[in-house]
Amino acid sequence: MSVISVTSTNEQGTAHAASAPLPLTVVVLTKNEERDLPACLASVADLAERVVVLDSGSTDRTVAIAQAHGALVRTHPFDGYASQRNAALDLLADPVLAAGLWVLFLDADEQLTPAGRAEIRAALAAPITDDTPTGYWLPRYNEFFGQRLRGGGWWPDEQLRLLRRDRAHYDTSREVHEVVVLGGPAAHLREPLIHHNYDTWGEFHTKQRAYAAHHARDLARRGVHPRPWTYVNQPLREFRRRYLTLGGWRDGRLGLQLALAMAYYEWHAHWRMRNVECGMGNGDLSRRGGSVPVPSSTESIPHSAFRVPQSLTLSVILVSRNTRELTLRCLASVEASLAGAGISWEAIVVDNASDDGTVAAVRQAFPDARVIASGGNRGFAAGNNLGLAEAHGEALLLLNPDTEVVGDAIPRLLDELAADPALGIIGPALRYPDGTVQESRRRFPTRLTPFLESTLVQHYWRRNRVLDRYYLADRPNDVRQDVDWLSGACLLARRAAVEQAGGFDENFFMYSEELEWCARLRAHGWRVAYEPAALVIHHEGASSAQAVPARHINFNTSKVRFYRQRYGWLYAETLRRFLLLTYVVQLAQESAKWLLGHKRPLRRQRIGAYLRVLRSGLRPSRPTPAGGGRRP
Repeated sequence: MSVISVTSTNEQGTAHAASAPLPLTVVVLTKNEERDLPACLASVADLAERVVVLDSGSTDRTVAIAQAHGALVRTHPFDGYASQRNAALDLLADPVLAAGLWVLFLDADEQLTPAGRAEIRAALAAPITDDTPTGYWLPRYNEFFGQRLRGGGWWPDEQLRLLRRDRAHYDTSREVHEVVVLGGPAAHLREPLIHHNYDTWGEFHTKQRAYAAHHARDLARRGVHPRPWTYVNQPLREFRRRYLTLGGWRDGRLGLQLALAMAYYEWHAHWRMRNVECGMGNGDLSRRGGSVPVPSSTESIPHSAFRVPQSLTLSVILVSRNTRELTLRCLASVEASLAGAGISWEAIVVDNASDDGTVAAVRQAFPDARVIASGGNRGFAAGNNLGLAEAHGEALLLLNPDTEVVGDAIPRLLDELAADPALGIIGPALRYPDGTVQESRRRFPTRLTPFLESTLVQHYWRRNRVLDRYYLADRPNDVRQDVDWLSGACLLARRAAVEQAGGFDENFFMYSEELEWCARLRAHGWRVAYEPAALVIHHEGASSAQAVPARHINFNTSKVRFYRQRYGWLYAETLRRFLLLTYVVQLAQESAKWLLGHKRPLRRQRIGAYLRVLRSGLRPSRPTPAGGGRRP
């Protein structure tokens, strides 16, 4: 009987712990929110020890509703969204108002789900250590007119809302879509907030006009000057970003309407910015509603090297070869990722003798980008070195043209690079277009690795200890971590590291150049990191796929070259002969299938490719251009 009694007591204690309020303060910003506030406060009623409503002068029943739900009400004149949230953090310095170190910001039209409350409980249950995140991102569902959106940037719409109040503040240089500056790492929760955005188009247009006014002041503050074509280009890019890049088409007619509306308000913001500029003088940044003060310094903002608009901070470098449409999509995704982030940047496109109109298309669609025609197909390493030589940024982003940046991936990588002075290179998580994981993390290879990796042997023996070690199969891919090297599809490098270690080795025409480069930077004491919170889609092999035999030749000759540098001539020669032997075996297999009449066009293509590989000898001294043709 005593055992039963103890079990019952434990169960009651567990149930009580699961429902007891957390040492957490929920802050809700309000102004005339009597319609939405009750549901918002009800969704956090059993979660937090303290609920604070920071009101901006409501004239309806907002304050009375807040007090009826037991919330503490404080007032503060509205001076921008970031300033309002900072005011809330300042109020929480008073222990009478604050409960614990954690604060959860909610808007009045947002609600937590029961699953979301449980997840927050689990996240805050552990004691705070040096490894505890200082903030948590929450995904957010946006509902327009009763419809939950799936594209257009409205999902997953992650918001950094659960914060250590002693380690966070808001960047007041951003009036719209305010940015949290954290003094530590952030993690991601899975359960979404529910955001009841708008019930009518009238509400939507009223809010978007207000956002456009704030956005205009942001642009003027950053020194952006509209040109005549801006009023056409920017709305078109915003429509393309919302409807195509971010998948607004998934939401049917409403997705199209919203993409068109957001394009219009992008035009409206730039048009208002023109009026703002006309009214500027003596520090006045607005013709209506008084002046908006410009911060006199950036001392309160960490990582200011990446947020000072007066100097160029980021150079984005693409090397293209007959990838016109992909290159345009890549540049559009970069522009979307950096839009409104307060980051000064430039785009440099190095074109390796494309004959598909890439150069003209880039110059027309992105007139501010610098296009360098290399005069021939000089390869990936040499092309990137041309771009690096022309770059002015303190951070250097090397992107394949067949990539698409997702959301705020670039600002996230920049913040990580700025926060860690010992970090030389950082890269994002890569995904295939269908959303599956594309592993980009690697350990340095051992002497056995090249005999297995990407060879006929791996085709028949996929899981083995050597390759599991090489691909970091012992580590989760959703955790930030230091690695030996990263795939070159997207690499953000620190200028100081590149200046010390040098650019790419141009003896590598294509492939293995990023392995050699990361090894060289690490030899100079710089670290390489993988950041899964940043996401990039990679249409792998779009350029090299134009010439299959050349891809095989370049990949394997680069492999032999790297291992000759690492382990010497005898080892590399053994590897070269082994690789040739695997192609002899594959040639025999394809020939047998051709004789049996199995998919003869495919077999004929592969036989031709393997014969070219064997004729090349896989000798690394004379690389073959990826675009095909004879070796120089």
